[in-house]
Amino acid sequence: MRRELLIGAGPGEWRAAWLEDGVAVELYVERGELRPVGSIHLGRVVRRVGGLAAALVDIGEERPGFLPVRASETQRLDEGARVLVQVQREAQRDKGARLSTRLARHGTPFAPDSLAARAAILEPPAQLDPAPGFAAALALRLPASPDRVVIDDPAPLPELRAVFPEPDIAHQPVDLWPIDLDGVFAAALAPSSPLPDHGRIHIDECRAAVLIDVDTGTPEGGGSAPQAALAANLAAAAAVAHAIRLRQLGGGIIVDFIGLEGRGPRDRVRDVLAAALADDPARPELLGWTRLGHLEIVRPRHGRPLSAAMLEPGAARKSTTALAFEALRALYREARAHPAANWRLVVVPAIEAALRGPQAAALRELETRLGRTIALARMSPGEAAPFDIVAL
Repeated sequence: MRRELLIGAGPGEWRAAWLEDGVAVELYVERGELRPVGSIHLGRVVRRVGGLAAALVDIGEERPGFLPVRASETQRLDEGARVLVQVQREAQRDKGARLSTRLARHGTPFAPDSLAARAAILEPPAQLDPAPGFAAALALRLPASPDRVVIDDPAPLPELRAVFPEPDIAHQPVDLWPIDLDGVFAAALAPSSPLPDHGRIHIDECRAAVLIDVDTGTPEGGGSAPQAALAANLAAAAAVAHAIRLRQLGGGIIVDFIGLEGRGPRDRVRDVLAAALADDPARPELLGWTRLGHLEIVRPRHGRPLSAAMLEPGAARKSTTALAFEALRALYREARAHPAANWRLVVVPAIEAALRGPQAAALRELETRLGRTIALARMSPGEAAPFDIVAL
C-alpha cells in the first residue's frame, strides 16, 4: 500500500490528508492548540476531584486535563503538585484531555529518566515529548509512517525532514496534487454524502452518538424493490466506513439502513461493512443489529472529529476560527500570485475579533512571510461573504 501525506500549510494552520493508494482516508487540522494523543507533558495539579478519584491538571490548554488518580498516587497529587502525564484522549469541545501517569512510546512502557531530568529545570506547563511544532504533532496523529510527504509551502521543509527522516519529502504546488484538498475537506464537512444511483448517507453528530441514515434515492434499472434496496445498502456500507474514518468520528455510531428484511440481507450488509472497517487503524467494533433494525458500531475516540475543528457546535456552518484561517490562507495565495501588492483584509466583526485576539499570532506570521503589514478592516453590514481581499 502506498501511503502519502499531503499538507496545506497556511498561516497558523495546517490542513492535511492521509492517502492510501491515492485515496484520501483521513483528514487532519493542526493549529497547535490541542496536545496530541501520545504527547508527554510536565503539568501542574489545579484541583483534586475527590468524588471522581481524579485530578485536574494544567498542560497548557484552555481546559485542564482529567487525570484518574490511583490510591497509591493520592499523596503526591495535591493541588499545585508537578506531575508527568501523557495524553490518552485529546480535548473535546467541552472536555479537557484525558491523561495518564503511565508513560509509553508506541504502546510500550518506558523509564522516563531523561524526561524527568528535563522537567526538573522547567516550569509547568511544558511539553516534553515530542518537541512542540506542527510537524511533530501531526506525526503523532498518523496511522503509520508515510512513504511520501508533500507540502504546498517550502518554508516548513526543514521541520518536516527533522520529524520524518525516512520518507521522500517534497514541495509541490496544489494544482499538481492527486486530490483537491479544499474539495475533500468540503465533502467531509457536508451533512450528507452521495451514493451511486442517486442515494445519499446523512450524518448527524449528536452529543451522545453519531447517527447515520441511509437514503437509497431512486435507483435506475430493473429488479425488485428489495433487490434495489439491498444493492443500495451494500454500496452505502462501504461509504459509511469511509466517512467514519475520513471525518474522524468516534464513540457510539448508529447506522439506519433501509428496507432490510430478513437475516440474509442483514448478514450481507453487515459482512460488507465489517470488511470495509477492517482497514481502519482505530479498530472499530461492529456490535450488531438492534431490535429496531439499526446497526451499532463503536469506534474508539482518541482525537477530536473533523467537525469539531471546522464547524460551529451543532451546526453545518464553518466556525469563526475556521473562517479566520481560511481568510489568511486565501490572502496568502493571492499575495504569492501578486507579490508586489499591499493588502487589506476586510472581514465580518466576528473574524476581526478572532484575528485581533486568539488568531493574532497567525496574522503576524502571515505579515512576516509577506514582509509587510496587512490592513484589517471591518466589513459593512449586509455583505454576503464573510471576508474580502483588497489589493492596495
